[in-house]
Amino acid sequence: MTFSRAEWRDFVCAPDHPYRHLASLGASVKGASSDAIDLAGLTDFLQKLRGDHEIGLLADMVDLLSGGYTEFAQTQLPRLLDSLANEMESRDEIVGPGLRGNPRWDRTVVSRMAGMLPIGRYHSRTSHRSFSLPENELLRWFVNDLIGSVRDLARRSSSASPHAALVTLLQRCEEAAAHHWLSQLAVPPYLTSAMISAARRSRHPEYRKAAELAEARARLKSSSEESRWYATLMLLAVGWLEPVSDDDMFELYSLTLVIDVIAQELGFGEPEEYGLVTSGRGHVAAFRNEHGRLRVIFDQNPSAAVRSQDRYRGVVAAHRGVTGTARRPDISIIYDRSDGQRFVIVEVKRTANERYVSDSIYKLFGYLYDFASFWPQGHPSPRSVLLVPEGISRLPDEPFRDAAIVSGDDRAGLAAALAAAIL
Repeated sequence: MTFSRAEWRDFVCAPDHPYRHLASLGASVKGASSDAIDLAGLTDFLQKLRGDHEIGLLADMVDLLSGGYTEFAQTQLPRLLDSLANEMESRDEIVGPGLRGNPRWDRTVVSRMAGMLPIGRYHSRTSHRSFSLPENELLRWFVNDLIGSVRDLARRSSSASPHAALVTLLQRCEEAAAHHWLSQLAVPPYLTSAMISAARRSRHPEYRKAAELAEARARLKSSSEESRWYATLMLLAVGWLEPVSDDDMFELYSLTLVIDVIAQELGFGEPEEYGLVTSGRGHVAAFRNEHGRLRVIFDQNPSAAVRSQDRYRGVVAAHRGVTGTARRPDISIIYDRSDGQRFVIVEVKRTANERYVSDSIYKLFGYLYDFASFWPQGHPSPRSVLLVPEGISRLPDEPFRDAAIVSGDDRAGLAAALAAAIL
C-alpha cells in the first residue's frame, strides 16, 4: 500500500491536535479547510504561541488566502470602481471668465461695488459629483486594510518571494487606492455600522460582497479582545494553510509526526510553547520534563541554538572569492538535559527511489561532518535520521549507527530512533 498525500493530510489535520498550523507562512501554501480542531486544543495552541502578534499574523494569512479577497479584487473591485456610487451637491464659488452654474447676481454686484471681485469673475452656485457616501467609505477602509495586512505578511513571510495570490491582491488594491474617484476620500479610522448598512442596501452586488468581506476583516481587527479572539478561533478551527507540493506536504507530515512522537511515545506531553514558520523564527515547538527542555527547529541552521560553530562557514570565511549559506536540516531536535545536551537531525525526503535514498545518506554524512562539534564524546546514536515515506525498516537486533533510515509509516521505528538519540 502506498502512503499517500491524502493520508498525510488526514494525519496533519487530525482534530485532536493543532499541528496543521505549523505550515509555512510563505509562498508555497494555499488556503484550505478541514475538519474542525478541538477548540480546547486550538485555544491552548494559540495561548502558547510566542508573542500575541503571532496569532494575528497566522489569522491574517489564513483569512487572506481562503476568504475570497483576491478573487474580489480581480473581478468585482474593478467593476465597482467604474460605477462608484455618487451624488450631486451644490457649492457656492467664484467662477470666470466664463459663466458656470447658476450665477448669484446679488452677491456678484455687492462684491464688485466693494472692489472685492474683478470684472469677468462671478459668484455662482455650481454642481459637483460627490463620492463621500458611507458605502464608498467602507470600500476605502477595506482597500486600505488589505494593503496594510498584505505588506505586513510579505515582510514576515518565511519565503523570499511573497505569495503570488497576495502579490496580486496588493497590486489590485494599490490600483484601487490610487483611483481618481476613490482616492478623493480620506481613510476612515474604523468600520462603522452606517457604512456596512449602506453597502448592504446597495443595488450593486459588488458593494454587498465588499460589506461581507470588510466585516470579516473588521472582526479580526476588533477593539474588543473577546470578539477578536472568537473570530480568530472560528477562522482557525477549520481554516489552515495547506502546502501546495507533495514534497512540502510530506515535510509538514514529518514535522507533525516528530512532534507527536515526542509528546506521546517519548512521554514529554504537550509542548509548552509553539512558534510559527516565519522569517527570523526559532523553534516551532518546545517541551519540558524533569530532565530539561527540548526544542524542535524546522528548516533552520541549528548553530545558534546549539551554541556551536559549523565547519562549512569556517571554510567559507577562510577564503576570498567564495560565498555561501550554511545548510539547514529539515528538522533539528535539541534537548538541554541536566547531564548535557542531546542533538539529532531529521532529514526528510519524499522518495521511494533506492538510488535517491542512497544519495541522501551521503547528505546525512555531510551533516555529521559539518556539525561534528555539536555531538560531544559519548553522545548516543543515531545522530541523524533520514525519514522517507515507506518501504524501509531496520534489521532486527541491529544497533543504531550515526545515521538511521526510518519510514514515515513506521511510527514505532521513529520513536525507537528518537528515544535512542536523546533519552
